[in-house]
Amino acid sequence: KMESIKITASSGLNKEEIEKLIKEAELHAEEDKKKKELVEARNTADSIIYQTEKSLKEFGDKIDSASKSSIEQAISKVKNAIGTEDAENIKKLTEELTQASHKLAEFMYQQASQAGGQPGAGPGGGPGGAAGAGTQGQQQSKTASGDDDVVDADYEEVK
Repeated sequence: KMESIKITASSGLNKEEIEKLIKEAELHAEEDKKKKELVEARNTADSIIYQTEKSLKEFGDKIDSASKSSIEQAISKVKNAIGTEDAENIKKLTEELTQASHKLAEFMYQQASQAGGQPGAGPGGGPGGAAGAGTQGQQQSKTASGDDDVVDADYEEVK
């Protein structure tokens, strides 16, 4: 016994329309790349702001006022920059916020080492730390690739 399935394109586009769409995509590739870069810069900035504000609420009263003030100013600058279309400026200000928040991260690290290493308070858990980001991505990829119901099949495209 042999069965066969014939799959045909149902988009209704002819070769000229397909070529036109490909050329349009190539023309707008640079614009799309810039938009992607802007979105990624905004997402990174949002994440850093969130982590820094969270840490500032927890430990802000325990650091010197000059450091706290510089961190709050950096947060404000990044929040204002997020509303703009300038990805480079957002990245630059996000980096400045990360540098300003290092004082807070150092304090958190000292507190954790004095307290005997409380969970979640170790290095990389502070503002801008990447300890959670990498593991979360790994967990998601494990879940996504955990499908054992995969069926291999051969197919042939008929034009």
